[in-house]
Amino acid sequence: MSSLRQRVWPSRIANPVFWMVLAALGLRIAVILYFRSYNFFAAETSIFANARLLPDAIRHFPFSFGYETGTIAYSLATGRGFSSPFAGSTGPTAWLAPLYPAMCAVVFKIFGILTLKSSFVILAINSLFAALTCIPIVKIGELTFGRKVGLYSGWIWACGVFFMRWSTTAVWETSLSTLLLTIVFLQALRLATNPDWKAWARFGLVWGITALTSPSLLAFLPASGLYAADRLRRSHRPWFRPAALSAVVFVLCISPWMIRNRLVLGQWSAIRDNAPFEFSLGNYHLSTGMGWAGKHPSLNKREWAKYAAMGEVAYIAEKKAEAMAFVKEYPQEFLGLCVKRFEAFWMGDDTENAWGRYSLYTPLSGLMLLGLIVALVNRTEGAWLYLGMMFFYPITYYLTFPQPRYRHPIEPEMVLLGTYAVYLAIRDFSAHFRASAKARPAESDLQGRLVEQ
Repeated sequence: MSSLRQRVWPSRIANPVFWMVLAALGLRIAVILYFRSYNFFAAETSIFANARLLPDAIRHFPFSFGYETGTIAYSLATGRGFSSPFAGSTGPTAWLAPLYPAMCAVVFKIFGILTLKSSFVILAINSLFAALTCIPIVKIGELTFGRKVGLYSGWIWACGVFFMRWSTTAVWETSLSTLLLTIVFLQALRLATNPDWKAWARFGLVWGITALTSPSLLAFLPASGLYAADRLRRSHRPWFRPAALSAVVFVLCISPWMIRNRLVLGQWSAIRDNAPFEFSLGNYHLSTGMGWAGKHPSLNKREWAKYAAMGEVAYIAEKKAEAMAFVKEYPQEFLGLCVKRFEAFWMGDDTENAWGRYSLYTPLSGLMLLGLIVALVNRTEGAWLYLGMMFFYPITYYLTFPQPRYRHPIEPEMVLLGTYAVYLAIRDFSAHFRASAKARPAESDLQGRLVEQ
């Protein structure tokens, strides 16, 4: 046993990915401690400044501690079940997917409910998720663009301050979603040449966990599954049964939560039932298209009272009817909002200040697009899978409303594509420079011989 440890540990220490993950985690923990971002009680954000507009339940609750995540985790930790997303006591909910709030509730049980210790631990766990994302980034890079691009991309992710925001400041599932989506991307690449039923079962399992973390990520599910199955089909390998098994495992994973929703809410619903509400938040006459917080139950006492009185199912149904009426009455305005949201998703929103157009947000999009085009032209391994992610994943946010946080789950692949574009440009420029340098002495010798003649 000791000899095995002696062989394993040196190999891990010599592996640059080990140090990459360690650096990523250390830097994020340092940011949390230096900026005391775990102290959600020091000052509420500016949107809570006007207390008279807030619901009483939220005014007396530290809602900035995870927002709906924090309140549901509070309900779970205090024995009231998965309920009350806007504080108070408003009954069972499916406003969020269950896994991340449940994780936060476990932290509350161990380190105290809504305490500084708990907030630090949750942000540290988020940072661990972000650090572990380096591993699939490097492996994806190796399979698609080569080990150098994978390592460069991993270090950019590990040390880039731009990618540390969500793991170090928000009690939200963003970092876990990013890790999971990057893992299923890697799995899809590997399954394209692997008909093994165990590997496909794991694919369904990870997708099930991903769905129970953030259902919006499911926009990439068809593209990932079809890519892997089609590659197997083209190589004349069995694909239908492995794909069918993967689908069965996925359904089995999400079924308990779906049955729970049917029992406690009185009707079948999606993993998260608030999609129609999010749609209404960004789609109404004379809307900015970015989702006005003033229509949200957490910031409007009238909306909170309506939500509490009607119940979640009826409240969401009313919001859905209002939004669909707007789309039918103002189809051109709705289309214009979708175009505006498309631009905001990729270019940033000026209301985000430093995270908007003039940060790395827009340049990363440009480099991603350049890398994607080059990968498609060169017929690089996985190029169509990258395209599937960049095309299908954002559609949800074109229809509802985008925020920078919503783009974060696909930013590892964006970094890979951008790094690939820069790497090729530097490599080609260096090759051209070296060729020019070699040509100059030859030209000088030729001119010398001509002079002698």
